Amino acid sequence: MEQAKCSVCSAHRFIMSVDVDGWPSLLRFYSVEHDISEAERQVNVEEGIDKLLNLFEEKGVRATFFVTGEMGQRHPIKVGEIAKKGHEVACHGFLHERDECLLSAEQQKSRIEKAMTIIEDATGQRPTGFRAPCLRANNTTLETLCRMGFLYDSSYLPMLIPGHYGSLSLKRRPYYFVSKWGKILEIPISTNPIFPLPLSASWMRNLGASHVKLGIKMLFGLGYPVMLYIHPRDVLNLPPTQGVPWHLYRNTGSRSIEMLDEILSYVEQLGGRISRAIDFAEEFMKTK
Repeated sequence: MEQAKCSVCSAHRFIMSVDVDGWPSLLRFYSVEHDISEAERQVNVEEGIDKLLNLFEEKGVRATFFVTGEMGQRHPIKVGEIAKKGHEVACHGFLHERDECLLSAEQQKSRIEKAMTIIEDATGQRPTGFRAPCLRANNTTLETLCRMGFLYDSSYLPMLIPGHYGSLSLKRRPYYFVSKWGKILEIPISTNPIFPLPLSASWMRNLGASHVKLGIKMLFGLGYPVMLYIHPRDVLNLPPTQGVPWHLYRNTGSRSIEMLDEILSYVEQLGGRISRAIDFAEEFMKTK
């Protein structure tokens, strides 16, 4: 891994991202038996996307939507609409299975290619950014992305939740991963420097907007960019389902939108510049 100097990082950069994987993928993650069509009816991912699109339009924000091949296949018109509104549509794997990006290089490549084709068909643009399903990836993933010509990845967390994701050896600052295929920019997902937990909607909902705001303020002070992510389901009222942990329900729906609105306003108060991941990556690479 090649540590990269980042003159654009110190400019209070905030990257807003959305992980678009449906309720069925979460039920699969927790081994809850379900019918895919019924699960999608219970939690309408398009409704969640619309709530986020409306907020972003109100705030003048352009974001990056990491979309799975499965979601692109089931909701091609909505995925195309995301791109038409000026947001980036990047790749989030094919089925959002827990170990999808821990498979062999050829298996990973095959799944990513399928997802990219679906997304390109929906948007007319080939994705150049990637985020691994469940934030579980390895060097094989990065080598595969280099081989496929991706510009950047955003799958890694500089913290550790054993059995889930993250690593204590990872950096908070963007860096290049170098392989025989070339190099790719890694934009780590941000964590609170004091409480090393992700700056994500899940932790925002459970610890409050203050957890995220403190992390943003400290990271800006350290000259690090901030990468935050949310799911469409976070802004919806979820059906009580046996086997799904309680913390996935806390402060979902309108309260989650209110907290995200508060956070975006806070970034503006700090003089932060909100952008898509692709815009940050392209500007970063011009300063290398």
